[in-house]
Amino acid sequence: MDGFVDRSVRRRLDCVPGELPYSLLSWRRAPLPYLIDGNNLLGSWGGPQEGDDRRHEVVRRVAAFCRGRNARATVVFDGHPLRDDLAAQELGPVSVRVPPPGTDADSLIRELVERAARPAELIVVTSDKALYSYVKTLGAAVMRAHEWNALERRIASRRPAPPGGEKPEKEDDIEGWLKKFGGD
Repeated sequence: MDGFVDRSVRRRLDCVPGELPYSLLSWRRAPLPYLIDGNNLLGSWGGPQEGDDRRHEVVRRVAAFCRGRNARATVVFDGHPLRDDLAAQELGPVSVRVPPPGTDADSLIRELVERAARPAELIVVTSDKALYSYVKTLGAAVMRAHEWNALERRIASRRPAPPGGEKPEKEDDIEGWLKKFGGD
């Protein structure tokens, strides 16, 4: 029929490339797992600034994204950990990983996708072309950093402002952990 638009199809197609439409995910109880190249995300925001590598900002924004999306994420950074004794940190819905010396974040992300029981259930966020192509061949969904940024802005615009500013309500909130472990 000419002129007939199936709105359910349009709704299903109205999502960020590489992401499953929300309507197809509503039956799932488990949060969506994002695997994020933290340095690519930071680079899409202008990169580190003098005296501050801004990784804490990446973790804070990813944590807010996860809360708004009922998701979990692993953020992988190149370089040293936020604290020398912690190459892996669990911060509520966000895990922070740093590869061992001599390895880069892309290699660690490849390894995590290869070891995943169901790579097709991962959403990898990277702007690295080689990594993007590789994890896609393993079946993972992929988003570029700018696509994640657009999705984050959309989710943030729907979220009501917290009463009393941005202070964490509980010490197990991401902000409290960052203060406790030297992220700020």
